[in-house]
Formats: sequence, C-alpha cells, structure tokens
Amino acid sequence: MKSLNYTARVLSDGHISLPAEIKEAMGLAVNSVVKITLERDLRKEDAINAFGAWSERSEIEGGVEYVEDIRSGWDKRTKRIDNA
Repeated sequence: MKSLNYTARVLSDGHISLPAEIKEAMGLAVNSVVKITLERDLRKEDAINAFGAWSERSEIEGGVEYVEDIRSGWDKRTKRIDNA
C-alpha cells in the first residue's frame, strides 16, 4: 500500500484540503478511494496552555513580562512545530 503523510487543516464546512501535489503523488482521480487515519496534533495547544499558566502567577516576579517575551517569538516556534 502506498502511503504519504502531510498536515491538513479542517475547513469550516468539515472538509479536509488535499493539495494538488499530494493528489498527483498518490495518483488520485475523482472518486478514488483512500484510507484516512486521523491524528490530532496537540503539541501547539499544549504549549499555549502551558504558557498561559505563567501569566496569572503573581508570586513570580516578572511573570507577565516573561510570558509576553516568550509569546513574542511564537510565530517562529509554531512554524518549526508545524514542519516537524
């Protein structure tokens, strides 16, 4: 069985996008039957929850500033996570 992994986004209507290069690589045509295994990527959500825990901690001096500093580079880190 030929297989290929890629990360997709669920669209507002519940569909999952399938890029043209994936269709070509898999030799898919209209009405092709494929087996799909879903796996939710929780790494990003877990990281967001962990950072939020620091922002409310008043006993940690500079806690809010620390969280803001971490979040300032979030885009770069999420790109690395998304491409892992």
